This record gives sequence, structure tokens and C-alpha cells, in this order.
Amino acid sequence: MKQKLQFVYNAEAGFFNKVTDFAHKIISPDTYACSLCALTYGKFTIRREWAEYVKQLPLDVEFVYKDQWKFAPVREAYPLVALQTGEDRIEVLLEAEELNAIKSLEQLISRLDKALQSACC
Repeated sequence: MKQKLQFVYNAEAGFFNKVTDFAHKIISPDTYACSLCALTYGKFTIRREWAEYVKQLPLDVEFVYKDQWKFAPVREAYPLVALQTGEDRIEVLLEAEELNAIKSLEQLISRLDKALQSACC
């Protein structure tokens, strides 16, 4: 299996959840529960710099909601960034606590680059 970088959002799938998240992000962004979403998306679309960064990564990339993530039963805090290294093996590269402390997209990219260098690439 080829390694896969997984971005797991602190949000759940479904139309109602998406509408609620969108409204929350617009009305009260300071209390929005998914720092990964807040860093990588503007009010309506993905940030161009983030899309370009992800596109150039040397790994398969997956974006997933926490309720759809295969490894959710063993995790409690979201969001997170993980590297899937086998069918049933993951290495969490960035934990929720660290992601919640990041204040800019530039910081996120820098931390992710360091984590990837240590882990694989």
C-alpha cells in the first residue's frame, strides 16, 4: 500500500452538518471547532495557497470527516493529520492540540513539512 496523508476534520459528514459548520464559521469564527478547516478554507472555498501546497505533495492525500475516518475508534481529539503507512497502520503527525495552537496557514505548512521530513519524505 502506498502511504497516504490524511487530513481529518473536527466535523461530521452530512448536509445538515455542513450547513451548520458553514454558518458557525461565518457567524462566530472564534468558536469554530475545527482549526484545520479555519486555517485551510476561507468563508466559501479552499485557500488557493493551501490547494497549491497539497497538490505538490509527494503522497496520496485524503480529506475526511471524523465520523467517516477508519481509525476514529482509537482517537478522541480532532482535527489531526495522519500518515497511513499500511492497511491498518497510521502515524499521527499533527495532533489536535498542536493544530489548535497554529495561527496561520504559513505556520501549518511549515509544521507539516517538518513532520513529513521526520516521518517519510
